[in-house]
Amino acid sequence: MDTPIGPDGFPAVFDGGTWHSHDHSFWWNGADWVPANKSASSSWLIRIGTSFVLLALLAYAVYTMIATSSEFAVGYYAGVGAFFAILFVIFRFAGRWGGFGILVRAGSILLAVLKVLTLLTHRPPF
Repeated sequence: MDTPIGPDGFPAVFDGGTWHSHDHSFWWNGADWVPANKSASSSWLIRIGTSFVLLALLAYAVYTMIATSSEFAVGYYAGVGAFFAILFVIFRFAGRWGGFGILVRAGSILLAVLKVLTLLTHRPPF
């Protein structure tokens, strides 16, 4: 490819070993821009399910903070939120690291499961 400009006029992105258009709707096959297949991960059902789970977790945390008179609970859940935010960022970036990224992602999933188990077994005092 002579210039990294996609068919939409925006700069192309090199991701996953191939050139993609700015919105990932086309990819470069070496001679021409070809429409990209939509992956199953962009399904609306997955988005709704993920949003529902995150909303339920947020509602539980807010309820626990309101239902207790302990200031410790607010800090506890703020720390848990920061933990999951950092873990999510690491999980997203590790996907681009090849084989080492798979190990980092597996470790992130293990840490998330351990944190959820800790939340279920050791709740903050009321």
